[in-house]
Amino acid sequence: MRCSRLLAANTLLLLSALGCGAPPSDEQQASVSTRASALEGSVTLAPVADTQVTPSSPSTNYGTSGAWEVNRGFSHVYLRFDLGGLPAGATVTSVRLEAMAYMGFAYGGDGNVYTTFVPDDSWSETALTWNNKPPATGDTLGEWFLWYNSTPEDKLGVNASPALVPVVQGELSGDKLLSLRLHSPGYKTVYRSRESSVVAQRPRLVITYTYSPPEVVTTLEPEADTYISGHPWEHTADYGSAEILPGTFFWPESPFLRFNLGAIPAGALIKSVKLSAVSRQGTSPGGDGHVYTYLVPDNSWGENTLNYTNAPPTSGAALGSWFVWYPNFDPLDRLAVNDSPLLIPAVQDASDATDRRISFRIVAGDYKGYYYSRETADPARRPKLEITYSY
Repeated sequence: MRCSRLLAANTLLLLSALGCGAPPSDEQQASVSTRASALEGSVTLAPVADTQVTPSSPSTNYGTSGAWEVNRGFSHVYLRFDLGGLPAGATVTSVRLEAMAYMGFAYGGDGNVYTTFVPDDSWSETALTWNNKPPATGDTLGEWFLWYNSTPEDKLGVNASPALVPVVQGELSGDKLLSLRLHSPGYKTVYRSRESSVVAQRPRLVITYTYSPPEVVTTLEPEADTYISGHPWEHTADYGSAEILPGTFFWPESPFLRFNLGAIPAGALIKSVKLSAVSRQGTSPGGDGHVYTYLVPDNSWGENTLNYTNAPPTSGAALGSWFVWYPNFDPLDRLAVNDSPLLIPAVQDASDATDRRISFRIVAGDYKGYYYSRETADPARRPKLEITYSY
């Protein structure tokens, strides 16, 4: 009994040994739930510039007009959109160009309004004229058809051709500016421009896309760590200032760790979690050598007040484990890691909660280990929670 008591006291001077956990069971794996990492989005863009050009007034600019017209060979329209609002790495899945017409005339012949690509984005809305207009290139990128007999009426022109998708994707990967030209071989249609006083009637480009948010890795140290001892003489003792965290089957002795997740952006998607600790010493007497991680739902415990009698309970099954084997009791630093996917939903729930904290209890099987705490002088030896997330 005296030897056992001395060993328990020596834990104040030693650090423990941990290692990789056993894989979760099929039943545990099935309980893991994570959010979908591929996201879908849609953005509606107004032109950052639009105007018409006409050969009948080759040096006249119409950039401030509240309307523009597509009129056979007599008037072409230029539009430019800024794609900078789409997320990095977005994959464009559909594109829809819309413009609201309010009058026109069907002269006969081909009445389609065709969209073509303009590679040069340097034109100015208030300086573009027929004389300095940049050329449109390539095949037409779809069209719309509106019929008028001179009676004013609001009609929406829509071009949702799949041919728009690769062009938008290419500009998104480039300077993120998209210029288009509208023209018609036969008909005249007059549209409200981006200067229209009615916002809902301005031209727009509707883009749907998918994207995978970039991943960010952050490494947290505990904001509190301590351990409890089940020895009859130590039920009310606290060890918040100790530089070691014993994890042993004796009495038992069991570490508690609490992490503040406030550094992770609200709404972040947790992709992976790795809980690690460095052990300095341990022993492997046989039996179950795994060291298990359990969730502690109550985060209100105090580092310098927690003890065996007031320790909050754990909840649910173990969230993975680690395993480190020490053949002898010789001092030897070893890194113990629990990167079980079972940690992911627990950290996700904690990140989404109000207090944004998560607490763990470390429970040893039949082996003994002595771990560096957050109070140790060497930051590399302190416990860590490494979280990979996207947002």
